[in-house]
Amino acid sequence: MTKKQASDIAALIKKSHSILLTTHINPDGDGLGSGSALVSVLSKMGKKVDFINRDPLPDIYRFLPSSGKIKNINKVKGCYDLAIFLECPDLARNGHIIDHIKQAKRTINIDHHLGNVMYGDLNVVEPKAAAVGMQLYQFMQFNGWKISKDVACGLYTAIVTDTGSFAYSNTSPEVHQVTAELIKAGANPNQISGEVYATTLSSTRLMAKMLTALKFEGKAAWSVVTKKMFKETGAKESDTDNFINSIRSIRGVDIAVLFKEVTADSVKVSFRSKHGVDVNMIATELNGGGHKYASGCFIKKPVKEAEKLVISEIRKYFKTRKK
Repeated sequence: MTKKQASDIAALIKKSHSILLTTHINPDGDGLGSGSALVSVLSKMGKKVDFINRDPLPDIYRFLPSSGKIKNINKVKGCYDLAIFLECPDLARNGHIIDHIKQAKRTINIDHHLGNVMYGDLNVVEPKAAAVGMQLYQFMQFNGWKISKDVACGLYTAIVTDTGSFAYSNTSPEVHQVTAELIKAGANPNQISGEVYATTLSSTRLMAKMLTALKFEGKAAWSVVTKKMFKETGAKESDTDNFINSIRSIRGVDIAVLFKEVTADSVKVSFRSKHGVDVNMIATELNGGGHKYASGCFIKKPVKEAEKLVISEIRKYFKTRKK
């Protein structure tokens, strides 16, 4: 983020009274942690802040300081002086919960995804940023805003989750420097990691079923979580947030894929990779996207057909990569 962008964001915030914050569907630690940090800052500035998402808050993020102020609503009512979209490369990823043209006088789009469609009045899109939490830290530093304990907790959560607990390739010296400052400001790494990576008995049972269903081909590994498996274990969709990392961590696996059955005819597909494998290229071929090492897509087909389609694209990718 440049100093000018940080100044422009601050100017829009300053002249706005009512502010909407929102992130993508199936919200994760980066979107929720970043939003929680902004809620803390903006509320102390006397702004009327609503943090609204389409999907419910996953239980593992209920520890966030502003979690009680996060609402899930299918459609936003009313108008706002300013809408801030966090980690939403396009409006579909937000679930179309707001008409940003008619319901917000100004829109700020802060993101780090490749392929962002630049829909905001002000777009701050940095694919090289490890997390939106990193972008917001820089924004606050440029403007001389004090980082309280609550803000530090939100930003640290954003960064630790989007770097895979500092295990992904987006973990840079700057990431460690920033998180060190957040710890000095009051973020508690032990508490945050304990909350984010805690599991439940139902989640553990579901993971056991998922690992039993694992398939391998070359350097690829994948598995499926079906509606039946959710029902049998009593687990929630949000319980699967860290499942794909269990596949990715297997020695010899460079690309991990998790298929989550949404309905009988639709599947959410998540990709993770390492050692230079660009899953964004594969996801893009399937009308999805994201980052080089972490991407996803949504396929309107039964799970077995979606599996065949995705594995076919992976084979094409590795065949082309060898040339």
